[in-house]
Amino acid sequence: MNQWLFTREELMQVPSIVNDGMTVADELRKREFGSELIQTIGCRIELPQITVATACVYFHRFYARESFRTYDATNMAATCIYLACKVEESSRKLTDVVAALTHGRFNQTNHAQEKTKYQTRCRDMILVYETILLETLCFDLTVDNPHQLMIELAEEIRAPDNAVQAGWTFANDRYSRVFIGNTRFLPLICLDSLRRPICLLYDPQMIAVACLLMGYHITEEDFPIDKDTTWGQTLHQDPELLHGKYWVYRAYKISSNVNFLL
Repeated sequence: MNQWLFTREELMQVPSIVNDGMTVADELRKREFGSELIQTIGCRIELPQITVATACVYFHRFYARESFRTYDATNMAATCIYLACKVEESSRKLTDVVAALTHGRFNQTNHAQEKTKYQTRCRDMILVYETILLETLCFDLTVDNPHQLMIELAEEIRAPDNAVQAGWTFANDRYSRVFIGNTRFLPLICLDSLRRPICLLYDPQMIAVACLLMGYHITEEDFPIDKDTTWGQTLHQDPELLHGKYWVYRAYKISSNVNFLL
C-alpha cells in the first residue's frame, strides 16, 4: 500500500486545515506558492526538470503530515530543492540554493552585510528543516515522477513528437490550455502535478498516461490501444482515461471552484 496516496477526504483533513484552521483554499494557495518558488529556484540554478518535480513531491508530501503554520513554506521549499538535488544527483551546493532563494532581495551594494547575515540565517534554517523533512518523509526519498514515466511510455508506443511535447507541457506548465474538438479552451490545471497536490491523489503512471493522452487529443493524433503495453494496460485499468472529456471536466471543476478536492 502506497503511504503517499490519499483520498480527497483525507486531504481535507491535513494538519493545516484541521489543527490550525486554514481553509482548503488557503492551504491550496500555500502549496501553489511553495511549488512555484521551487520552480523559480530550480530555474535560477538550472536544475533538470526531474529534480524540480521531485522537490515539489517532497513539498506536497511534507504538508500532508505537517502544518504550514508550524513550518514556513519558503524555508521548506528551499529545503526540498536542496534535498532533491542530493537524491537526484544534481550537483548543486547549499550556497547555490541560498543564493537563488535570496536573489533580488538585496539590490544595493551597501547592503552586503545585511545580505550575508540573511543568507547565513537561511542556510542554517535549511539545515534544520532538512532533518525535519527527512523524518517526516520517513526517509522515503525515491520518487517515480510522471515526467520520466511519460517519456518511457512514449518510447514504448512510438508516440509522435508533437503529442509528446504537448503531454510534457501538461505535466509542467502553470496554465496549460487545451482545445478538444469544438469545445472552448479550458485551463488544464488538473494535470499540473507540480503546483497542486495531484501527486497525492493519483499514481504517477496514471498521471503520465493522462498527460500523454491529452497530448494525443490536442494534436488530433490517433492513439494506440494495445493491452500488451504498459500504456494499454493502464488505459484498460481506468476506462475513464479513454475519454478526454473526463480530464477536461476535472480540470474545469478545479479551475472553476476553489476547492480542488470536489
